[in-house]
Amino acid sequence: MKPIGRDVKDVSVVIKLLQTPVTNITIRAEIMRRGFFKPPLYTFNVDACRFLESENRNPVANALYKFLRFDMYSNMNHTCPFDHDIILDHMRLDETFYLPLPIGLGEFTIKSYWLAYNVLRAKVNVNIEII
Repeated sequence: MKPIGRDVKDVSVVIKLLQTPVTNITIRAEIMRRGFFKPPLYTFNVDACRFLESENRNPVANALYKFLRFDMYSNMNHTCPFDHDIILDHMRLDETFYLPLPIGLGEFTIKSYWLAYNVLRAKVNVNIEII
């Protein structure tokens, strides 16, 4: 993460795919309040290949996809197979981010589990504060 200006950060990530092509990707995500030992506000599983090719998407997954701006900043904008590295390039994190879900104000954690061929390959946690 690189600071660009006041309250603006820039993130770039390269995910190396060691075995290509990848034709089966599942993402499990949870959105939960930070510091509370309660069940997650939202939990969902998404077949990433079907998600990217379909217009009829899981509404929570679609809101998160648009919130993180994967369609603008990553090369993860086509259907399977993925036969190249996945790149998230200069994604700006600033106050214009808007998560269109009814979760209220406060600190939240977005936990995601990335599986290829039903084997856990990565865990990514993102902490956000909505003010």
